[in-house]
Amino acid sequence: MKTKLILLCALALGLFACTSKPKTETFNINVNLANADGETVYLQKDGQVLDSAVIVNWDAMFATPVCDANEMYGIMLKGWRRPFSFFADNTDVTLEGDAQNPNAILVKGSASQDRLNAFTESYNALEAKLEADSTMSQEDAEEILKMHCFDFVWDNPTDPVAHYVMYRYKWAFGPCELRTMLNNIHHADSTLTNNNLQLAEEFVEKQERVQAGQPIIDFTQNDPDGNPVTLSELAQGKFLLVDFWASWCPDCRKANPDVVAAYQKFHEQGFDVLGVSFDTNKEAWLAAIEKDGLTWTQVSDLQGWSNAAGALYAISFIPQNALIKDGMIVARNLEGEYLMEEIERQLEK
Repeated sequence: MKTKLILLCALALGLFACTSKPKTETFNINVNLANADGETVYLQKDGQVLDSAVIVNWDAMFATPVCDANEMYGIMLKGWRRPFSFFADNTDVTLEGDAQNPNAILVKGSASQDRLNAFTESYNALEAKLEADSTMSQEDAEEILKMHCFDFVWDNPTDPVAHYVMYRYKWAFGPCELRTMLNNIHHADSTLTNNNLQLAEEFVEKQERVQAGQPIIDFTQNDPDGNPVTLSELAQGKFLLVDFWASWCPDCRKANPDVVAAYQKFHEQGFDVLGVSFDTNKEAWLAAIEKDGLTWTQVSDLQGWSNAAGALYAISFIPQNALIKDGMIVARNLEGEYLMEEIERQLEK
């Protein structure tokens, strides 16, 4: 009897151990991409690689563990500038498109992605309408598009899609506008949390830290010859413009003549420039320096959008700049005649 009881207890424990073991639930992310056979596709979440697969006959598949429904994923192929981000909603989804045109990939099966697609279509339609209006200035068009994003986020404070839109278009907003949207979201539901909200919070804190009136954040990067250049040392006793740019950026190249003109006009009065490049290709960087006549100090860590100095100064688009005097930031993102006027004003103080 005693032996039988022990066996029954052991059996019961064994059954309990089997039935109590948590079952790992998964959903499928199906990738169907033309022009990608033999390529490795990487599945990412929160910037980290979760899995990889080789595309065969246009297809690859990821069996993905269920997580919070508001999480976003991304797929990445070699040669893409950034991952293609999407919502999966813990349901089977299919991504279809062409590897040579990642911005046109379609996602099927996710209600959240459907809402994001609807917003993107409305944004693109509005942008096309504004571009076709010959009476519309670029500044007015940018303001209308910015308010289109703002209104979507404001009207949908608890929707993770709106949180993504806020972070995706963060470059359009100043710190006050971003802080206003974040406060509205937290007022609607103080318990909300996801990666895009956290990233937006971190970004606006960095923005606030590098506005006019704040002390500089120091950094060191190498010049083209591999010599380290430290911002605070270069700026000592000078009036300095920190210019964030890249050889591959058309708007940067268009803005370079204005910076050259300012340097030539005011350099003998103590004005200097430090170029910080978001390049990854050293040869292209050096060729652009030579072609555009950028005779001032240039630095880069050749990490592209991951440039460490750019991260410190909350750079989400280029060109951007910071005007520095006596270790303080005195102005941000000046261009053309406004750059000339502010330099002259500061030099007269």
